[in-house]
Amino acid sequence: MEKFIKNIVKKLVLPAVLLAGTFITLQAQTKPVKQVPKYDTIIRRHLLKTVIKPVVKQEVILPVPEFVNQPYYYDQDNNKLINLETATAMMITKKKTFGLKGAKQTLNMEGPSSRIRFTTKDIIFFIKTTGDVIDLTSYIKMYKFLPGGEKREVTISSKEGVLNDNEDQKGKLISINVKPVSKDNYIIRFPQTLE
Repeated sequence: MEKFIKNIVKKLVLPAVLLAGTFITLQAQTKPVKQVPKYDTIIRRHLLKTVIKPVVKQEVILPVPEFVNQPYYYDQDNNKLINLETATAMMITKKKTFGLKGAKQTLNMEGPSSRIRFTTKDIIFFIKTTGDVIDLTSYIKMYKFLPGGEKREVTISSKEGVLNDNEDQKGKLISINVKPVSKDNYIIRFPQTLE
């Protein structure tokens, strides 16, 4: 009987050892891996290298005046020239009491005011010359005219006489800056803002 029991034990032990070996192998294969949190969606952040291009300022091609000795207003927003009104001024020389109280020269223009109004503070004019002008500031003078009835008037010069009679000057000379843009074409600007 002992032989019988040893036989049965051998028959049972061998499959049990095989089963135990298989179980250990299966357990080794199913070892728990690191616990990773589970998400519904995966968001990836792609970082793109942004190339910063240097800002290139576009060169503005300035318009060219059409007529010689005609002032034009430069519209910077639309890059175009606007033809300004032209008016004739009459130069009047007045002597007071035969020159004893002095004399003055004035320019008079018809109409109480100009039709043109500027809404911007930075006013730029263009003018084209014939090319024979050396100093444009001696060639062009800008005056502020004051209204007087149906005329506008500015005092150009006044001289005191033997008997002084202080009379208020009308209007004033406005200083300008002139910059050549091209041959015979000039930009005229005001150093201070106009009143």
